[in-house]
Amino acid sequence: QEVLLVWVFGVRVRGMTDSAEKGIGIALPGEWAVRKLLGPVLSEIGDDIKRLYAAGRDRILTTAINKIDDIDDGKTPNLRVTRDVLWNGAFSEDKICAEYFGGVLASSRTDDGKDDSSVQFVDVIKSLSAKQLRLHYVSYFALNKLLIRENRAINVGLDTEIKAVGIWMASMELVNVHGINIDTDPNALWRHGLVHEYRTLSTDLGNKKLPYTMVKPTTFGIMLYAAAHNKMNRWRDFPTIDLGAFDATIPPNYYAPDLPSLQSMVGERVQMP
Repeated sequence: QEVLLVWVFGVRVRGMTDSAEKGIGIALPGEWAVRKLLGPVLSEIGDDIKRLYAAGRDRILTTAINKIDDIDDGKTPNLRVTRDVLWNGAFSEDKICAEYFGGVLASSRTDDGKDDSSVQFVDVIKSLSAKQLRLHYVSYFALNKLLIRENRAINVGLDTEIKAVGIWMASMELVNVHGINIDTDPNALWRHGLVHEYRTLSTDLGNKKLPYTMVKPTTFGIMLYAAAHNKMNRWRDFPTIDLGAFDATIPPNYYAPDLPSLQSMVGERVQMP
């Protein structure tokens, strides 16, 4: 097998070409990609990066690179955002955290690197657990798909319009598939302004009970979701463009724009997951 010698952050890493060997070393697509991602910022924070937990650091950088359409666009991330993303995210082992931190890092890239507005998202992400981030993700994934499916053209920047929308999800799926604690995690999103309202109740489904979780979105919640996809410049188009899905997270299956629709959806399935 061909031996690859790669320079990453000034540290020489020796690894074989097979995937197993690569998994032991630094999981980055080469120094060139990191330099394209960070640009001049790398020289400013290089020593700090070397001291960070390597696996978490590299997971964030790789995720950010994968969210950028053109790594040769000449843009550079904001120094303040880059430092906060890597310093706060490097010790997280959950892939959903890398998705959010990596997306915010990628979205902070501008022609001059002076725009530090994404730092507000870093503050929220570092304050949420991995499960709470996952609840945010599945909620806004569902909302994005529902608005497109219903061709519902709302102004997501207008408070009264976005708060009139709700997402009803099956609590059993949130718990069993996504590991979410429905007793506490929705409240964390509400406290950080990521949902306007939430409800965790149950309703009749034939001779059974259907536990459900309802959340109402906020403009800030949509902005964070867009930033996590490196689509901050398109957040106002949230009702009309499909932002896709994170590779590292299973998307929800049971969600609807109202409770009767959720009851009908679940009732048509043989069993809940």
